[in-house]
Amino acid sequence: MDYLVFARWFGLVSLLLSLGILFNISDAREMARNMIHSESGYIMGGVLPVIFGSLSILFANSLEPSWALLITLVGGCVLLGGVFRVIFVRPWKKLLWRYVDQIPFLFSLFGLMFGVILLYIGFVAPYV
Repeated sequence: MDYLVFARWFGLVSLLLSLGILFNISDAREMARNMIHSESGYIMGGVLPVIFGSLSILFANSLEPSWALLITLVGGCVLLGGVFRVIFVRPWKKLLWRYVDQIPFLFSLFGLMFGVILLYIGFVAPYV
């Protein structure tokens, strides 16, 4: 699996999840409040970013100026964010609780932007 397949797959997943959250924003806010107090919040907020960040670094590990570099950098940021969330659980929960009503919309907005960029990298950029 090369970085184009990863960009296509993760871009599509990101776009679909973000649209789902955006169209169900009130339910997403309620789920965010519940996730802060449960183990699923730990898994969704910390473990999954570690998994996806490390996968993106493995598949798009390049420091040459190209689209693979962008995926590597974003994957590194996701990995570092996940590691922070796994190691520093209490500060992460405090931050989430402070902005719990804004988080679903912002998550959806950034997920849409991230998905569109990855879909561009995966489907359009190789042929331009």
